[in-house]
Amino acid sequence: SFPFNTDGFNLSGQNITLDGYYGHNGDDCVSVVNGARNIVAKNGYCGFSSHGLSVGSLGRNGANHTVANVLFENWTMEGAVYAARFKSWTGGQGWAKNVTWRNIKALNVSTAVFITQNYYDQDKGPRPNNTSGTSTAIDNLSFENFEGYLGPNWTDGTCISNPCWNYVQGGDSTQSIIMDLYPGTATNLHFKNFKIHPYKKGYNATTVICDPSTLVAGEQDTLGFLCQRGPYVATKIKKSS
Repeated sequence: SFPFNTDGFNLSGQNITLDGYYGHNGDDCVSVVNGARNIVAKNGYCGFSSHGLSVGSLGRNGANHTVANVLFENWTMEGAVYAARFKSWTGGQGWAKNVTWRNIKALNVSTAVFITQNYYDQDKGPRPNNTSGTSTAIDNLSFENFEGYLGPNWTDGTCISNPCWNYVQGGDSTQSIIMDLYPGTATNLHFKNFKIHPYKKGYNATTVICDPSTLVAGEQDTLGFLCQRGPYVATKIKKSS
């Protein structure tokens, strides 16, 4: 397996296009980080043990980090831990806005979409309390046209602990979406044409982990699936008035 922090690309500049990347690595396939603006990453492939097409991490040690206008389009993620991921540290500040993941083929991945505003070093103990009462806000994140299947084992080649570093309470090999939001700081999240199923099981076996109490008022109407800890249920996205 690959060691941690073997990212494919870390992008923090402006007006960058990454086209046709092919790689195997033990961390983020492409990571868009603080200061990035107008990023396009398209037509790529990432394989075994990749940690996905990521925005972040942002906001470590309470930092005020910002990212805007990012497009991930036409990717195959095979044997990866995540296909798409957003991660900001507990107690971070700043924002990320206008990010789209579109036309993503997820093959044998642990989780297709993982969003956390409560990121922390799991090897250093349990998640710390958010004593600052802040979080890196997220706005207008879209996940469009995902297809594929989840892997039978919810782990990867970088797992050296029990539970594994990517453990989420209640998680197994059926979650297509996991959202770990900080209450009231995530707006305009959209999921469209999301067709991910567990390994050798039907779409009706797909589940999600999402806490509806963390959603901003009205967010469920435009989310595109039912926010709950349970089955994945697609919902119609209502047009904003």
